[in-house]
Amino acid sequence: MYQERNHIKVFVSSTVYDFESQLDMVYSTLDGYGYDVMMSHKGTIPLDSKLSNVENCLKGVEGCDVFLGFVRPLTGTGILKPEEKSITAQEFEVAFKVNMPRFVLADYRVVFARQFTNLMKIPTGDIPNSVKRERSDGSIVERPNRVVHAECIELYNAAIQNNTLPKSRKGNWVQEYRNMQDVMLHVEAQFKDVERIKQLIGSHE
Repeated sequence: MYQERNHIKVFVSSTVYDFESQLDMVYSTLDGYGYDVMMSHKGTIPLDSKLSNVENCLKGVEGCDVFLGFVRPLTGTGILKPEEKSITAQEFEVAFKVNMPRFVLADYRVVFARQFTNLMKIPTGDIPNSVKRERSDGSIVERPNRVVHAECIELYNAAIQNNTLPKSRKGNWVQEYRNMQDVMLHVEAQFKDVERIKQLIGSHE
């Protein structure tokens, strides 16, 4: 049963490719609780034609009350140069700077990749976004890295406040998930009680 609109703005940040149906479920659930869901995948972010896609998304984060972010294995869009960050990463940066309630979920593959690179002492900067392979005819083909991108591990580290002393960390809970059941369990547990969310917003003002 859908609840009355509470007009609390929830910004959902995530890469979209191969995650469309999952985002549809998240949107439907939050909308059902009465939230105003701001999600690029659904086209519900307020747009200004004078601004770029990146600027519209970042203004959307700044204008929301609550942030819900997904750390997925592959980098999303918005990167024009190799040294630039994706739109999703930039959205997370704004959310970290703004004093608002935030909830972050991370794909288990990102968590595993972080643990593995730490164990093997592999700098995240050494993870390539593409790999060149030689074919049997001697020609070279460049294939994209479809396992995990360095930016995603760095984003996870930022979310858990990896560079902060454990006793000083606040707001560093990141929920690992393996499937959509895990995602929905966390989303429902955090957002079902609208009055609690209102209290969280008030405590961050």
